[in-house]
Amino acid sequence: MYITFNYAVASILGLNDYKDMDVRYYGLNHFGWWTSIHDKEGNDLMPKLKAHVKEKGYASDSKDYQHKDPSWQDTYAKVKDFYMLDEDSLPSTYLKYYLCQDYVVKHTNPEYTRANEVMDGREKRVFSAARDIIEKGTAADCGFAVDTHATFIVDLACAIKDNTKERMLLIVPNQGAIANFEEDAMVEIPCLVGSNGPEPLSIGEIPRFQKGLMEQQVAVEKLCVDAWIENSYNKMWQALTMSKTVPSAQVAKELLDDLIEANKGYWPELK
Repeated sequence: MYITFNYAVASILGLNDYKDMDVRYYGLNHFGWWTSIHDKEGNDLMPKLKAHVKEKGYASDSKDYQHKDPSWQDTYAKVKDFYMLDEDSLPSTYLKYYLCQDYVVKHTNPEYTRANEVMDGREKRVFSAARDIIEKGTAADCGFAVDTHATFIVDLACAIKDNTKERMLLIVPNQGAIANFEEDAMVEIPCLVGSNGPEPLSIGEIPRFQKGLMEQQVAVEKLCVDAWIENSYNKMWQALTMSKTVPSAQVAKELLDDLIEANKGYWPELK
Protein backbone atom coordinates (compact mmCIF):
# COMPACT_ATOMS: atom_id res chain seq x y z
CA MET A 1 0.00 0.00 0.00
CA TYR A 2 2.74 2.42 0.93
CA ILE A 3 4.13 2.48 -2.62
CA THR A 4 0.85 3.87 -3.96
CA PHE A 5 0.77 6.37 -1.10
CA ASN A 6 4.28 7.52 -2.00
CA TYR A 7 3.18 8.27 -5.56
CA ALA A 8 0.30 10.33 -4.17
CA VAL A 9 2.57 12.19 -1.74
CA ALA A 10 5.20 12.90 -4.40
CA SER A 11 2.46 14.42 -6.53
CA ILE A 12 1.14 16.57 -3.67
CA LEU A 13 4.67 17.79 -2.91
CA GLY A 14 5.45 18.53 -6.56
CA LEU A 15 8.22 15.91 -6.85
CA ASN A 16 8.92 13.96 -10.02
CA ASP A 17 9.16 10.54 -8.38
CA TYR A 18 8.48 8.94 -5.00
CA LYS A 19 12.13 7.82 -5.01
CA ASP A 20 13.01 11.48 -4.47
CA MET A 21 11.88 10.99 -0.85
CA ASP A 22 13.24 9.17 2.21
CA VAL A 23 10.46 8.10 4.55
CA ARG A 24 10.23 6.69 8.07
CA TYR A 25 7.20 4.62 8.91
CA TYR A 26 6.07 1.96 11.34
CA GLY A 27 3.02 -0.24 11.67
CA LEU A 28 1.47 -3.45 10.41
CA ASN A 29 0.31 -4.42 6.96
CA HIS A 30 -2.00 -1.59 5.76
CA PHE A 31 -2.04 -0.25 9.32
CA GLY A 32 0.59 2.34 10.12
CA TRP A 33 1.97 5.86 10.40
CA TRP A 34 4.62 7.97 8.65
CA THR A 35 6.82 9.87 11.09
CA SER A 36 9.13 11.72 8.69
CA ILE A 37 9.50 12.45 4.98
CA HIS A 38 12.58 14.21 3.59
CA ASP A 39 13.81 14.92 0.10
CA LYS A 40 17.25 13.75 -1.01
CA GLU A 41 18.77 17.04 0.14
CA GLY A 42 17.47 16.41 3.66
CA ASN A 43 14.69 19.01 3.57
CA ASP A 44 11.73 18.23 5.84
CA LEU A 45 8.62 17.75 3.70
CA MET A 46 6.23 16.86 6.52
CA PRO A 47 5.01 20.42 7.34
CA LYS A 48 3.84 21.02 3.77
CA LEU A 49 2.22 17.60 3.56
CA LYS A 50 0.52 17.95 6.95
CA ALA A 51 -0.97 21.29 5.89
CA HIS A 52 -2.40 19.61 2.78
CA VAL A 53 -3.73 16.61 4.72
CA LYS A 54 -5.38 18.84 7.32
CA GLU A 55 -7.41 20.47 4.54
CA LYS A 56 -7.86 17.74 1.91
CA GLY A 57 -6.52 14.45 3.23
CA TYR A 58 -4.40 12.81 0.55
CA ALA A 59 -6.79 13.89 -2.22
CA SER A 60 -5.26 15.95 -5.00
CA ASP A 61 -6.09 17.04 -8.54
CA SER A 62 -2.43 17.20 -9.53
CA LYS A 63 -2.00 13.55 -10.52
CA ASP A 64 -4.10 10.79 -12.04
CA TYR A 65 -3.61 8.25 -9.24
CA GLN A 66 -3.63 4.53 -9.81
CA HIS A 67 -6.70 4.24 -7.56
CA LYS A 68 -9.50 6.10 -9.33
CA ASP A 69 -12.54 4.26 -7.96
CA PRO A 70 -15.00 6.41 -5.98
CA SER A 71 -14.37 4.47 -2.77
CA TRP A 72 -10.63 5.14 -3.07
CA GLN A 73 -11.15 8.84 -3.71
CA ASP A 74 -13.27 8.96 -0.57
CA THR A 75 -10.60 7.03 1.35
CA TYR A 76 -7.91 9.55 0.38
CA ALA A 77 -10.10 12.48 1.41
CA LYS A 78 -11.35 10.93 4.65
CA VAL A 79 -7.87 10.94 6.20
CA LYS A 80 -8.32 14.61 7.11
CA ASP A 81 -11.00 13.60 9.63
CA PHE A 82 -8.73 11.42 11.77
CA TYR A 83 -5.25 12.85 11.07
CA MET A 84 -5.66 15.20 14.04
CA LEU A 85 -5.69 12.25 16.47
CA ASP A 86 -1.90 12.51 16.36
CA GLU A 87 -0.39 15.53 14.64
CA ASP A 88 3.14 14.16 15.09
CA SER A 89 2.60 11.56 12.36
CA LEU A 90 0.58 10.90 9.22
CA PRO A 91 -1.76 7.89 9.12
CA SER A 92 -2.14 5.36 6.35
CA THR A 93 -5.36 5.55 4.37
CA TYR A 94 -6.61 2.11 5.47
CA LEU A 95 -7.00 3.35 9.05
CA LYS A 96 -10.29 4.79 7.82
CA TYR A 97 -11.79 1.31 8.24
CA TYR A 98 -10.57 1.02 11.85
CA LEU A 99 -11.15 4.57 13.09
CA CYS A 100 -14.27 5.57 11.12
CA GLN A 101 -16.24 2.31 11.16
CA ASP A 102 -19.67 3.93 11.48
CA TYR A 103 -18.92 6.28 8.58
CA VAL A 104 -17.78 3.42 6.33
CA VAL A 105 -20.93 1.38 7.02
CA LYS A 106 -23.21 4.39 6.49
CA HIS A 107 -21.56 5.28 3.18
CA THR A 108 -21.30 1.74 1.76
CA ASN A 109 -23.93 0.39 -0.62
CA PRO A 110 -24.58 -3.24 0.43
CA GLU A 111 -25.71 -3.95 -3.13
CA TYR A 112 -22.48 -2.62 -4.64
CA THR A 113 -19.50 -3.00 -2.33
CA ARG A 114 -15.77 -2.41 -2.71
CA ALA A 115 -15.50 -6.00 -4.02
CA ASN A 116 -17.96 -5.23 -6.81
CA GLU A 117 -16.01 -2.08 -7.63
CA VAL A 118 -12.77 -4.08 -7.97
CA MET A 119 -14.44 -6.79 -10.10
CA ASP A 120 -15.93 -4.20 -12.45
CA GLY A 121 -12.72 -2.17 -12.58
CA ARG A 122 -9.21 -3.44 -12.00
CA GLU A 123 -10.09 -7.14 -12.27
CA LYS A 124 -11.91 -6.68 -15.56
CA ARG A 125 -9.03 -4.67 -17.04
CA VAL A 126 -6.41 -7.24 -15.98
CA PHE A 127 -8.40 -10.26 -17.19
CA SER A 128 -9.20 -8.54 -20.49
CA ALA A 129 -5.53 -7.73 -21.10
CA ALA A 130 -4.52 -11.30 -20.19
CA ARG A 131 -7.02 -12.76 -22.68
CA ASP A 132 -5.73 -10.39 -25.34
CA ILE A 133 -2.13 -11.52 -24.73
CA ILE A 134 -3.10 -15.19 -24.92
CA GLU A 135 -5.05 -14.71 -28.16
CA LYS A 136 -2.32 -12.69 -29.86
CA GLY A 137 0.58 -14.68 -28.43
CA THR A 138 2.37 -11.45 -27.50
CA ALA A 139 2.17 -8.72 -24.89
CA ALA A 140 3.02 -6.04 -27.45
CA ASP A 141 0.36 -3.32 -27.71
CA CYS A 142 -1.93 -5.16 -25.31
CA GLY A 143 -2.85 -2.05 -23.39
CA PHE A 144 -1.72 -3.66 -20.14
CA ALA A 145 -0.26 -1.01 -17.81
CA VAL A 146 2.35 -1.87 -15.21
CA ASP A 147 1.14 -0.63 -11.83
CA THR A 148 3.06 0.64 -8.83
CA HIS A 149 3.23 -2.71 -7.07
CA ALA A 150 4.81 -4.41 -10.09
CA THR A 151 7.43 -1.67 -10.23
CA PHE A 152 8.17 -2.14 -6.53
CA ILE A 153 8.65 -5.90 -6.94
CA VAL A 154 11.18 -5.32 -9.74
CA ASP A 155 13.01 -2.75 -7.59
CA LEU A 156 13.08 -5.22 -4.68
CA ALA A 157 14.48 -7.99 -6.89
CA CYS A 158 17.16 -5.65 -8.26
CA ALA A 159 18.15 -4.53 -4.75
CA ILE A 160 18.67 -8.15 -3.72
CA LYS A 161 20.49 -9.09 -6.93
CA ASP A 162 22.77 -6.04 -7.06
CA ASN A 163 23.20 -5.55 -3.29
CA THR A 164 22.18 -1.90 -3.60
CA LYS A 165 21.10 -1.41 0.04
CA GLU A 166 18.08 0.48 -1.24
CA ARG A 167 15.78 1.72 1.50
CA MET A 168 12.32 0.15 1.32
CA LEU A 169 9.35 -0.45 3.60
CA LEU A 170 9.00 -4.19 4.16
CA ILE A 171 7.08 -6.50 6.49
CA VAL A 172 9.58 -8.30 8.72
CA PRO A 173 9.68 -9.89 12.21
CA ASN A 174 9.91 -7.09 14.75
CA GLN A 175 12.77 -8.57 16.81
CA GLY A 176 13.30 -5.36 18.73
CA ALA A 177 13.09 -2.86 15.87
CA ILE A 178 10.07 -1.35 17.62
CA ALA A 179 11.45 -1.44 21.15
CA ASN A 180 8.15 -1.54 23.07
CA PHE A 181 6.28 -3.98 20.82
CA GLU A 182 5.93 -7.76 20.56
CA GLU A 183 9.14 -9.45 19.40
CA ASP A 184 7.42 -11.97 17.10
CA ALA A 185 4.93 -9.57 15.51
CA MET A 186 5.28 -8.97 11.78
CA VAL A 187 5.77 -5.23 11.38
CA GLU A 188 6.14 -2.92 8.39
CA ILE A 189 9.22 -0.71 8.79
CA PRO A 190 12.08 0.75 6.71
CA CYS A 191 14.76 -1.75 5.74
CA LEU A 192 17.99 -1.59 3.76
CA VAL A 193 17.74 -4.30 1.12
CA GLY A 194 20.76 -6.13 -0.23
CA SER A 195 21.92 -9.59 -1.25
CA ASN A 196 21.55 -10.85 2.33
CA GLY A 197 17.95 -9.71 2.53
CA PRO A 198 16.41 -6.88 4.53
CA GLU A 199 18.23 -5.12 7.35
CA PRO A 200 15.52 -3.47 9.49
CA LEU A 201 16.15 0.05 10.78
CA SER A 202 15.58 0.81 14.45
CA ILE A 203 12.31 2.59 15.19
CA GLY A 204 12.67 2.93 18.96
CA GLU A 205 9.60 3.21 21.17
CA ILE A 206 6.25 4.15 19.65
CA PRO A 207 3.42 6.20 21.30
CA ARG A 208 0.80 4.47 23.42
CA PHE A 209 -2.08 5.26 21.03
CA GLN A 210 -0.47 3.58 18.04
CA LYS A 211 0.95 0.79 20.20
CA GLY A 212 -2.49 -0.03 21.60
CA LEU A 213 -4.11 -0.14 18.17
CA MET A 214 -1.34 -2.33 16.79
CA GLU A 215 -1.44 -4.73 19.75
CA GLN A 216 -5.17 -5.16 19.32
CA GLN A 217 -4.81 -5.88 15.59
CA VAL A 218 -1.97 -8.37 16.17
CA ALA A 219 -4.14 -10.14 18.76
CA VAL A 220 -6.92 -10.42 16.17
CA GLU A 221 -4.54 -12.00 13.66
CA LYS A 222 -3.03 -14.43 16.19
CA LEU A 223 -6.49 -15.50 17.38
CA CYS A 224 -7.45 -16.21 13.74
CA VAL A 225 -4.41 -18.46 13.40
CA ASP A 226 -5.20 -20.22 16.69
CA ALA A 227 -8.80 -20.71 15.58
CA TRP A 228 -7.65 -22.37 12.35
CA ILE A 229 -5.11 -24.64 14.04
CA GLU A 230 -7.42 -25.62 16.91
CA ASN A 231 -10.69 -25.70 14.91
CA SER A 232 -11.98 -23.27 17.53
CA TYR A 233 -15.25 -21.46 16.91
CA ASN A 234 -14.78 -19.53 20.14
CA LYS A 235 -11.36 -18.16 19.23
CA MET A 236 -12.61 -17.08 15.81
CA TRP A 237 -15.50 -15.32 17.52
CA GLN A 238 -13.02 -13.66 19.90
CA ALA A 239 -10.93 -12.52 16.92
CA LEU A 240 -13.86 -10.88 15.18
CA THR A 241 -15.06 -9.32 18.45
CA MET A 242 -11.62 -7.75 19.00
CA SER A 243 -11.45 -6.29 15.50
CA LYS A 244 -12.10 -2.55 15.46
CA THR A 245 -14.05 -3.02 12.24
CA VAL A 246 -16.74 -4.98 14.16
CA PRO A 247 -18.96 -3.04 16.61
CA SER A 248 -19.99 -5.77 19.09
CA ALA A 249 -19.73 -9.42 20.11
CA GLN A 250 -23.25 -10.04 18.80
CA VAL A 251 -22.43 -8.63 15.37
CA ALA A 252 -19.18 -10.64 15.43
CA LYS A 253 -21.14 -13.87 16.02
CA GLU A 254 -23.62 -13.11 13.24
CA LEU A 255 -20.74 -12.27 10.91
CA LEU A 256 -18.88 -15.45 11.84
CA ASP A 257 -21.91 -17.64 11.19
CA ASP A 258 -22.39 -16.01 7.79
CA LEU A 259 -18.69 -16.47 6.96
CA ILE A 260 -18.81 -20.16 7.91
CA GLU A 261 -21.76 -20.67 5.59
CA ALA A 262 -20.17 -18.74 2.72
CA ASN A 263 -16.83 -20.56 3.05
CA LYS A 264 -17.98 -24.17 3.29
CA GLY A 265 -15.32 -26.39 1.75
CA TYR A 266 -12.58 -23.82 2.35
CA TRP A 267 -12.53 -23.35 6.13
CA PRO A 268 -11.85 -26.04 8.70
CA GLU A 269 -14.86 -27.13 10.72
CA LEU A 270 -15.02 -24.82 13.73
CA LYS A 271 -16.35 -26.38 16.93
